[in-house]
Amino acid sequence: MPVGLLEVEGTADVGQFWPEGRSDADTTKVVVNVAPDAIRFRENDSAPFRPTHVFDDAQVKGRTATAPIKNGKLTVRLQGIDAPELHYQPSPLSAAEKKGLPDAKRQAYREVTHSYRQFLGATSTKALHDFLAGSGEATIPCRVFTHVDAPNEVFDTYGRLVGDIELTVGDETIDINNWLVERGFAYPTFYSSMNEDEIRTFLALAKTARTRKLPVWKHLAKTIPAFDFGLREPKAGETAVLATDKGPVILPKLYRRYSNWSARKKARITSQTFQKFLGEGSGGKPDTCYEIDDFLANGVHSATPRNFADFVEGGKTIRFQPEGLVFGEAPSTLVGADGKVIKEF
Repeated sequence: MPVGLLEVEGTADVGQFWPEGRSDADTTKVVVNVAPDAIRFRENDSAPFRPTHVFDDAQVKGRTATAPIKNGKLTVRLQGIDAPELHYQPSPLSAAEKKGLPDAKRQAYREVTHSYRQFLGATSTKALHDFLAGSGEATIPCRVFTHVDAPNEVFDTYGRLVGDIELTVGDETIDINNWLVERGFAYPTFYSSMNEDEIRTFLALAKTARTRKLPVWKHLAKTIPAFDFGLREPKAGETAVLATDKGPVILPKLYRRYSNWSARKKARITSQTFQKFLGEGSGGKPDTCYEIDDFLANGVHSATPRNFADFVEGGKTIRFQPEGLVFGEAPSTLVGADGKVIKEF
């Protein structure tokens, strides 16, 4: 597991979060300072930090091809957590799905492709917004950090830096990832890129939040509810939705797959059951995961890989706890302006 540490100094814009903006509780943007040491790396705890510029003019190639830093902004996926979705739009149809598909069905799919939300998605995001707004500042200095050993480990398949955001509100330094899980506004959601210490920290925070029956644990569903096509992304300032923002919640990662299937099913793009759809995965690539105890005992290279669908029975009954699985991180490749893979900081 990684022993190196990458740090980014920047500022976080409070207004990006709903109900002012569109950002939800587990993705944010950080404005990177122009100072030479804004991005730093150290090989281990005893090594000094040194500036790195490997991300300048680089591209992350995964499910998309994108620059990691755009106009001085870095998109961060908060590591180790998944908050209820505030806006998830079902994925575009693949080339295989479109092949031979009548125009009427393509149009039917377009008509059901909206930004949907889960219960508590608005509540969780509003809580984070209000907490940050309590600083009285429009932007807050912050530190983004992630434990990695190589540049290729920094970004996910969508070009987002996967890490923690630490900032100061009042006189207190807060790790936002931990704050959201500790207060029951997000589930711990582990990926194979995380180290044991990071995972165990979230396990402890989640245990306390579950015992106290805080929001996401109080409403955690044991079965997958019927998809609600009426739950849509709220507009900026549309805080009236908070009054009814309570109901059964499933792990957001599972919700995203269920959204993709539900829209396809309603538009009659697929005749598959959800169980089969989940088992086959996106583009024929099933979601790989590991049971938490197996992963912690044996590591990613020796733990037994499982299909995410193994933990859902009959497309309905949920046979796992949010903190009970570790998901395989979808691959990405960081390349320089010359198209060559960047291997060192």
